[in-house]
Amino acid sequence: MKMTWLYGPLLALAFASCARDRSYTIEGEVDASYNGKIAYLSDYQDESIVDSAVVADGRFRFAGSIDGDSIRRIDLGMEYANLILEPGRIVVHMDRHVAGGTPLNEAKMAYQAVFDSLVEELGSRNAAIAADSTLDAVTRQVRLDEATEEGIARFGEFLRPYATREDALGATALWNWAFIARTPEEFDRLYAEGSDYARNFGPVKRMGLLFEAMRKTAVGEPFTDFTIPTGAADSTAVSLSDYVGRGKYVLVDFWASWCGPCRAEMPTILEMWNRYDRSRLDILGVAVWDRRSATLEAVEELGLPWPQIFDAGRIPTDLYGISGIPCMILFGPDGTIVARNLRGEGLKVRLAGLLGK
Repeated sequence: MKMTWLYGPLLALAFASCARDRSYTIEGEVDASYNGKIAYLSDYQDESIVDSAVVADGRFRFAGSIDGDSIRRIDLGMEYANLILEPGRIVVHMDRHVAGGTPLNEAKMAYQAVFDSLVEELGSRNAAIAADSTLDAVTRQVRLDEATEEGIARFGEFLRPYATREDALGATALWNWAFIARTPEEFDRLYAEGSDYARNFGPVKRMGLLFEAMRKTAVGEPFTDFTIPTGAADSTAVSLSDYVGRGKYVLVDFWASWCGPCRAEMPTILEMWNRYDRSRLDILGVAVWDRRSATLEAVEELGLPWPQIFDAGRIPTDLYGISGIPCMILFGPDGTIVARNLRGEGLKVRLAGLLGK
């Protein structure tokens, strides 16, 4: 007897099974020199490592299942790639730091291409203004400020529609947008435009904490002290208050040896060190997110004469809401915060206004 009455239920069951298939694979090819090394998969939500895979025959592979989607990162030695973890076969391109093969990852690659082109275009424009020898210092800074404002507006136009998405791409966009915000008020405005998914993304929430710290250490607020147990040159304890709030202006440079833009600012800082007397302006370097040995090597290589606080890690950056370096903060004679985020010509102009030329 033909049991045709079973076909419908079995077919429905098969479709239901397919619908519940939340499995994924992550595959990537790398140079054979990585054979035997370990690729790590981490979750941006809580910065935890969730899986690992050994490279064999120039390939690595992860597999599992997931409900919904999330933003992950693969690290392999000095190489990395960001991806959106979702069901399907995800193909990682370590050389470009991206992934494709699934709908959200393909959309993210298209998004990233436009984002990167904006960064390159605006960076080139700023470089051209900075290199224009026909401009005096004040005019150059005005032009740079105008270009920055235009760039922020253009990024906003691009990122706003993405940030409203209730998925990992929306979270990526709001996170990128948060890095463009310069003040807590700017962050609050753009945060309000993001989707619920994006606002609850771990890095965005951590950015919110940084901006709250920035609010507490804004211009006009008294300095927030910190102590680094091994921060002095002789590895004894040293505090920010050993330098700040002692009757003169103090420019504090938060930097790291591996940071190219930090190194690029050193000639300007050295010029200020030589221009102003120590009774009027002191300069202090605070090495963050770095190894002491690397900081010492960079100090010697760059010939930095001002004192340094070593081994600071994340302590000062968390307290002052610093998400990127270099970051220079100028403190007044009584320890009040006079200016934040000074760089290049802007630093020279601000100091000249306070201390003369």
